[in-house]
Amino acid sequence: MSTEITAGGKPFIHRHSAHCESGVTSALFRDKGVEISEPMIFGIGSGIFFGHLPFVKMAGVTISTFRSQPGAVFRKSAKRLGGKFITSRFRNPQKGMDELRRVLKTGQIVGLTTNIYWLSYFPNRFRFQFNGHNLIALREIEGGFRVSDPMLEWPVDCPTEDLERARFAHGPLEPHGFMYYPQSIVLKPDLRNACIKGMKDTCNMMLRIPLPIFGIRGMRFLAKKVIHSPDKLGFQGACRELSSIVRMQEEVGTGGAGFRYMYAAFLQEAAELFGSDDLVLLSGEMTAIGDIWREFAIVSARIIKQRGQSEDNFDKAGGLMMICAEREEELFRNLRSVVRKLKA
Repeated sequence: MSTEITAGGKPFIHRHSAHCESGVTSALFRDKGVEISEPMIFGIGSGIFFGHLPFVKMAGVTISTFRSQPGAVFRKSAKRLGGKFITSRFRNPQKGMDELRRVLKTGQIVGLTTNIYWLSYFPNRFRFQFNGHNLIALREIEGGFRVSDPMLEWPVDCPTEDLERARFAHGPLEPHGFMYYPQSIVLKPDLRNACIKGMKDTCNMMLRIPLPIFGIRGMRFLAKKVIHSPDKLGFQGACRELSSIVRMQEEVGTGGAGFRYMYAAFLQEAAELFGSDDLVLLSGEMTAIGDIWREFAIVSARIIKQRGQSEDNFDKAGGLMMICAEREEELFRNLRSVVRKLKA
């Protein structure tokens, strides 16, 4: 945690976050006087999810996501907390940069969606094509901007050219210079109601989407696919697909185990808010499920690198994912029942 000064001369407290979007959203609320944690934003914004997208490919392999679509956490949490935000997209990069400068001169900090590949303050090994990375612009400096990136320990400087390229990168989910900042914030939001809406929405997304590639159904669909992948794709092809799942889970920000741990932290905070022992138990169960997702990643890595024991095979990897599906289904069914009691 470190303190930085914005263009308006106001101190801004930078905090390292587990995830960029929830971290930025939490920081924007804190900057306006609403002290709210990143896990609380993540839970209220219904960040936990699962989806396997066989029709979408990156570098020739299919995509899996362990969180809701980019932008959903910000949009839902802001609405449920009563915050009104100004959001803008631009066709012209120059207009987008000029508008950023104009808003910063008013003393307002600004959330930005970028492509992490063009952010040169990251080491090369951490840069990849991903158009959903969020950060906060604090003020303009000579030749660039001072930014608060929640993935880093402290604020950094970003050259103007790099920030422009990152904001207007092409490819899937093009950001089009997306920027957002609060117009008004409710200083004492109804956290209980916001939590209930977030939990109910999450349960519906995980349990009630009828398509077989989303929620719990999606987990089971992918687990079976992993188990049978060597027969259909050969060992190398199966390893390539498995490595994509692990990368999406552990590296790309679509967070598998990490997001389960964050949701567990949200449930713990909600338990204290409601005085609910049921939510305490569900928080512990979600942490245990996160451990199984982490075990899946470890087993998968040993398979890919061919460094495991004979029992480290695609049957075991898919079986671990199937266990996660079964336990998450039970957890969200139980959570749905708890939410009904909280509303009564």
